[in-house]
Formats: sequence, C-alpha cells, structure tokens
Amino acid sequence: MTLPASPSGEMPLHSSEFRTRRFLNWFPLGLTYALLYMGRYNLTVSQTALGDLMPKADFGAIFGVGAWVYAIAFLINGPITDRIGGKKGMLIGALGACVSNLLMGFYIQHVLALPDPAAAPLKGVFTLLYGLNMYFQSYGAVAIVKVNAHWFHVRERGV
Repeated sequence: MTLPASPSGEMPLHSSEFRTRRFLNWFPLGLTYALLYMGRYNLTVSQTALGDLMPKADFGAIFGVGAWVYAIAFLINGPITDRIGGKKGMLIGALGACVSNLLMGFYIQHVLALPDPAAAPLKGVFTLLYGLNMYFQSYGAVAIVKVNAHWFHVRERGV
C-alpha cells in the first residue's frame, strides 16, 4: 500500500510489504539488466583477443554500426515492449543478447583455429553479430524502464 506524499513534496511512505515486494521484483530484473549490459563490452574484449586481426578502424566501424542499431531499435522496441510487457521484453533482450554473445565467442574460437585467421571475414561477421547484440540490448533498456516505472513514485526516481 502506498500512502500519498505530503503537500510539502516529501517522499511517499510505503509499507514494508510494498518495499519487500518491490525489491523482489526489482532485484532480479536489475541483476539481469546488469549482466545484459556487460554483454556490450564483449566487442572490446574481442578486439584485445584478436590483436592485429581487428584493426582500430574495423573496431570503430563495428562499434558504430552497433550504436546505430541500438538507437534505431530503441525506437522500434519501445512500442513493442509497451504491447508485450516489460517482463517479456527483458526476457527477449536477455536471451537474444546471450545468443549473440555466444555466437561472437564461438566465431572468435573458429577464426583463431583457422590456418590463416586473417582470411576470415571478421569485420562483416562481427558487424552482423554485434548489431544483433545491440538490437537485443535495446529491449533490455526499454523493458527495465517499463517495469520499474510502476514501482517507483516520480519523486523516488532521481529526476
């Protein structure tokens, strides 16, 4: 149960049951989002592992495509998440990003096992996989806002 905030603009008072339930909803969602967010850094780790096979220009191009995919997907996935709900949106984002990151890892392993790793189409494949990763990352960002907005009063949101 939420009690109304006082006219002086103080924070609303919540019952301990409400705060407990809010934590039980927020904590797994927040943890999932944190793990999902760490998947954005796999490209940087890949660049280090691949060394000269991924020049800085290729890294920049791959990262740039990923950033654009994320921005455009954010606009597309927002209305979709409004329709399907934040929990489903987070699951789609987490599972999709997980698969994308696993594919990046398997592809690196494959490339490094080749007799001539430099002949592999690294830039093209990584652009595709990182773009796919960032598409699903946008689901997670939209979903966490969708779910948490209902559990936190405007004065509790830090804005």
